[in-house]
Amino acid sequence: MKNILTPALRAATLTAALFALPLFVSASPNPAPADSAAQTLVLAGTVPVKAAGPYVEIGTYQIQVSVKLGRPTFRLPDGSWLYGNFSVPDSHAAGFLLVRFNQGRVSELALVSPAVATALLDAPKNAHERILTAAQDRR
Repeated sequence: MKNILTPALRAATLTAALFALPLFVSASPNPAPADSAAQTLVLAGTVPVKAAGPYVEIGTYQIQVSVKLGRPTFRLPDGSWLYGNFSVPDSHAAGFLLVRFNQGRVSELALVSPAVATALLDAPKNAHERILTAAQDRR
């Protein structure tokens, strides 16, 4: 015996399936939003930060940073400060807070990975001032 669906029955089945589809889609769990700060920290080694707490931001005096955040974990040869155990709110990104100064005020805030912090600590004091010259090997 052959089952032949009439066009009306076929249309009713299709309509019911289309109405049920949003129920299945909405019942599925939503994927977690991407943690862009953690991804950037892993890929680039640094994440720019707008502020460190409610009081330290670009333009804050160096003495105010010292009062609000305390003594830095490390002082870099170029005068920048590194604070350990910092993280980005609502993210898994964690590392060292890098605070750079220009004329006694904060000029840059960034969260850096431990690898970048180690590289900064190992850099010579005048690394940013050195001019490298390339020469062609004429062997």
